[in-house]
Amino acid sequence: MKKFLQPLIWFPKWIKRHTLDSSQPPCALVSCPGPQSLWQRFRDGRRPNGTFVQGVYYCQPQCLETALINHLSRLRVMAPGPQPPNRIPLGLLMVARGKLTHTEVRAALEAQRRARYGKIGEWIEKLGFATEQEVTTALALQWGCPVATTFDPSTVQSLANIPLPILDAFQMLPLNYVVSTNTLYLAFGERVDHAALYAIEKILVCRTQPCVAERKSIARQLESMRQLSHPTDVEFGPMNDLAEMARISASYTARLSPDEVRLSRIGRFIWLRLDVRPELRPRTRSVTTNLVFRLATDSTRPLSSNRPFAELLTHPPQPT
Repeated sequence: MKKFLQPLIWFPKWIKRHTLDSSQPPCALVSCPGPQSLWQRFRDGRRPNGTFVQGVYYCQPQCLETALINHLSRLRVMAPGPQPPNRIPLGLLMVARGKLTHTEVRAALEAQRRARYGKIGEWIEKLGFATEQEVTTALALQWGCPVATTFDPSTVQSLANIPLPILDAFQMLPLNYVVSTNTLYLAFGERVDHAALYAIEKILVCRTQPCVAERKSIARQLESMRQLSHPTDVEFGPMNDLAEMARISASYTARLSPDEVRLSRIGRFIWLRLDVRPELRPRTRSVTTNLVFRLATDSTRPLSSNRPFAELLTHPPQPT
């Protein structure tokens, strides 16, 4: 008898939970058709909660799709900001610290000019004028960052909230996360990219702090990460078709019904993070899915400073 009456007990609770519309914030879409009725929700099997995009609430899938199209359109045409110039050139900094001579710096610059690839620090190492550790220390002084000397692979993998294609493009690794200050420390093997740090802050809703590590150590760690499966990372591209990106995004949001979506432009990538939050959905585990759109780039653009050194050695840029 108790099992027989259970649906009668459950149904009033379901109605009470699904009629608390006043607890939901208003939809941010101006052209919102209005919230669904109780019967529509029951018929479609949809939960009453909408989705937050960049902290703004959208009440139903149609509103969410419109918001995603607007965000993607803005991010697609957004030009990456120019990198700020270094305060002191690396070669002069190492001369000032007594690690190089002016003759060695000129030789490294000449080798770089003739080869037309690589960074000055890489050529200083290649020509044997300084060790990688000495170059890394000088880079840390140049960017005003600490030096990361060791990596704990288990820690790095547990902090892998950032999709691997983005980590690889910027030659960076999540190094440590401090809960008390909500701060994520990221180690760079090449140039410290503050625009990427700011974009990651917006996506992960945390503070970011950079540090510098040996380029080869980061490359090895990234290579080991490539051997692992990343089921939560889904990469598309290269593409520039806004309609296709919107279609893919809407398809994933309709299937996963995320509680929160955050997105940002990081270099040549658009990153969407879709979060299912158990505190908003009882008896549901936390699930995160990363959609990464690699934007198509013009082949006539200058060589990106984020291109890995090993790739440059294999496929150097052709003279124009």
